[in-house]
Amino acid sequence: MTQNDYSFDWTIAPETPETFFGEYFEKKPMVVRRNDPEYYGDLLTYEDIDRVITTMGLHHPEINVTKAGGSITPEDFVYESGLVDPVRVNQLFDDGATVILSGLHDRLPKLARYCRALEQVMSCRVQTNIYMTQAQTQGFKAHYDNHDVVVLQLSGTKEWRIYDTPVELPLNSQAFNPHDVEIGEETDRFLLHPGDMLYVPRGLAHDAVATGEPSLHITTGLMLHTWADLMVEAVQVMAHDDAAFRRALPPGFASAGFDASAHAGTFDALVKRLGEAPLAKLLASFKMEFLMNRMPRVEGQMAQLAKLDGLTAEAQVGARPHVIYDLAHLEEDGQVRLVAQGTEVIMPDFAREALEYAITTPAFRIADMPGELDDAGKVVLVKRLVREGLMVVH
Repeated sequence: MTQNDYSFDWTIAPETPETFFGEYFEKKPMVVRRNDPEYYGDLLTYEDIDRVITTMGLHHPEINVTKAGGSITPEDFVYESGLVDPVRVNQLFDDGATVILSGLHDRLPKLARYCRALEQVMSCRVQTNIYMTQAQTQGFKAHYDNHDVVVLQLSGTKEWRIYDTPVELPLNSQAFNPHDVEIGEETDRFLLHPGDMLYVPRGLAHDAVATGEPSLHITTGLMLHTWADLMVEAVQVMAHDDAAFRRALPPGFASAGFDASAHAGTFDALVKRLGEAPLAKLLASFKMEFLMNRMPRVEGQMAQLAKLDGLTAEAQVGARPHVIYDLAHLEEDGQVRLVAQGTEVIMPDFAREALEYAITTPAFRIADMPGELDDAGKVVLVKRLVREGLMVVH
């Protein structure tokens, strides 16, 4: 594994995925201190951010500017058209504001690869917010998020303060409201240095303040599905097949004095039937929705297609990094179906071994692919997968 993989293992090293999921995930914060300022340095630089702000014509809220006191409004840095004024953004940052850039993983290939690597492990959509904070300033007051976050400190230092968990693992509908949520007492305080990482489970209240120099960090949001999401889907599935779920609520249930206890038996019977919902089918539905909505990350695709003319079995090729896929045998047709990044590829079943090898192996010679295909068939398969953005010619 190299640093340029931007893999989940690389993100949390030297901690392991087993430790992360066993001891920290949805339980408590995890801090990784490395004493390696350049560890994340290749992922995003101030030069990248300058180019984004000054040349890409972004709109609000792709770029937002804030202070903990809330004294900055979009009118201070946004034209009437909604376009962001790059000069004003830089002036406000220089005057002590925090600049937030949302969704740069859709614009910068390295961030896209990093997010796709986490998506491959977490089976959920992953997004980034980039925070530039001036020395001794704070972008947001103490709050909790309703999604888990992974923080990568790129430049400068930031002091993080951890409080209580007002809402354990909040839903999207339980977003933080400073007017009715008590964040509790401070329970921990620490510095993140360049190259350090922090995981914060959703619901844990926190805030952060830049120290003696400007701070640059990536906040990575893990937009996880919950068992509640699955149960809602289960009700929908069961309702399509069982009329008992589709019956009207008792007439008059909204009237004063209505006796709900008289209908408890009906409710209990429906809850019991819900236990018969097909878990495998429900998970498969969530999986297919996830796979079909992964936008292809295919930097250099035009050049890749140009390399296909004259491709031979001696060519060196490989899978694009972090392909998220499902491979299923279609028994009735004697075929295999590959689903990845919003597309389906159907092949004869005898091509399955070569197909799976091709989309999971970083570098190999076409002739060395395993399976039943001859060299000509292997070249045809590789050309198809390159055209679909799943492989590259080295």
